[in-house]
Amino acid sequence: MDTRMAILAVGLLLGTAVLDDAKDQSKQAYNLALARKAFSEIYGEGNVELVDRLYADDFVDDSPGGGKGRALIREAVKGFHRAFPDLRIEIEDAFAVDDKVVLRYTAHGTQTGAYYDIPPSGKSVAIRGITIFQITNGKIKIEWTEYDRLGALRQIGAIPSD
Repeated sequence: MDTRMAILAVGLLLGTAVLDDAKDQSKQAYNLALARKAFSEIYGEGNVELVDRLYADDFVDDSPGGGKGRALIREAVKGFHRAFPDLRIEIEDAFAVDDKVVLRYTAHGTQTGAYYDIPPSGKSVAIRGITIFQITNGKIKIEWTEYDRLGALRQIGAIPSD
């Protein structure tokens, strides 16, 4: 192979790598936007009508107390918004790697409704959490969420803080 052919072959290989990298970045940008939309509009604003559009048919919530199916998300969001009607979520960090998106956030609200079986306290809370989404074929397939449940219970006065 002469030098020109070698340079052409290397150029083609590098060009393919650049295109693959651009494709990966585009996919990660899409996934990040999808996760932010789900969290801001579904969890933050209570817009459960978006669940079917953003979550896969065979969705799995692999969080503590989770399960299978999009109905879980709809019910959880409705429950949070009944307990904390003024719920708002601040996304503090967000990044995407391959098919996963990680969001770190703080949820703020005032408990004016029952939180599970805990009666309204009228107390404001700031609850930190992390959610990881796995996105497959443009929809959320799996979700892992950990938030400060103990802190939430302490802040509403359901358990002592010391």
